[in-house]
Amino acid sequence: MENLNVLKKFTLAQESLVVQQSDFSLKIISEMVENGAVDIAPHYQRRERWDLNKQSSLIESFILNVPVPPVYLSEDDYGIYSVIDGKQRITSIRSFIKDQFPLKDLKKFPELNGLTFSELPPNIKNALSVRPYLRVVTLLKQSDPDLKYEVFLRLNTGGEKLKAQEIRNVAYSGRFNDLLFELSENEFLKDRLKINNENSNAFRNMDDLEHVLRFFTLNEKWQNIGNVLSIEMDKYMAENRNPDDRKVSDLRFIFNETIESCKLIWNNKSFHKYTGNSWREQMISPLYDAQMVATSRIIIDGNISTIKTKSEEILEGTKQLFENDFDFVKSISQATNNPANISIRINKIYDLLNGLI
Repeated sequence: MENLNVLKKFTLAQESLVVQQSDFSLKIISEMVENGAVDIAPHYQRRERWDLNKQSSLIESFILNVPVPPVYLSEDDYGIYSVIDGKQRITSIRSFIKDQFPLKDLKKFPELNGLTFSELPPNIKNALSVRPYLRVVTLLKQSDPDLKYEVFLRLNTGGEKLKAQEIRNVAYSGRFNDLLFELSENEFLKDRLKINNENSNAFRNMDDLEHVLRFFTLNEKWQNIGNVLSIEMDKYMAENRNPDDRKVSDLRFIFNETIESCKLIWNNKSFHKYTGNSWREQMISPLYDAQMVATSRIIIDGNISTIKTKSEEILEGTKQLFENDFDFVKSISQATNNPANISIRINKIYDLLNGLI
């Protein structure tokens, strides 16, 4: 019986993934992106960007006719594709074909350094335009939808380790994950995380999305949290993968109202630590937890309008916590993701706010 079950699982796996393989020229790849046929930035994709040396090295590989690993696409609708693996290769190809960077530090063709695509010798330019250099493996629309996420994980865990939020984006894709992307665009959150552009480490690591998720997870579970925070965040995404319209609206409201209230109350000291007679310039995630969740409770209590008028007193009270409350300082600096310290720091900030009502 066990062998029969294994055979059924094997047969089902063979039938669930329908694959097509094609060889494309660089120009065709570029045109597919340009025309919107290929989405090079689906939510589950990583955010890192190749530097000019890596992009140039890829183009030199094509000139040398050196085999390049295939890219993997998912057919989301007929004629519409998203990238499962190979985002940087496709992006580099498109950028080069569009004359967006000159070649740099080529090892075998140094004569081409400094040239853009349109400046290449005609024979080389024509070859890159028409010869089928790149193998494209497409998971067709009739495949099991969950398999593209499984393929992404298996293709992307062999090299650089995936960040926790990158894995969540794959494992728990849906309406809630879409909401995380939407709310991560909050300008004050990006300012606190020092996300100035797509090259920021916090952006590449998806810290913006993770901090939105931190808030939602703790805002609901902080009083009964049973595991370390990372596990609770996984559970929260699994439990809330596809919320209905009302819950999406409620979540959007409470996040936006809470972070804007923090901005008014603590201003440019929001989520910053006080130490050595001055405010540090770096955001402290455990302090973000405490200020956001405590402020959310004040909003739910209906007292936020009063609290917003007490900014100076709250800022002084926060400074006093750092200077005089050992338990509070410990809760934001040691074992910060265990349930006990999460509870301590949220309660301390809540008591500070509630005491001024």
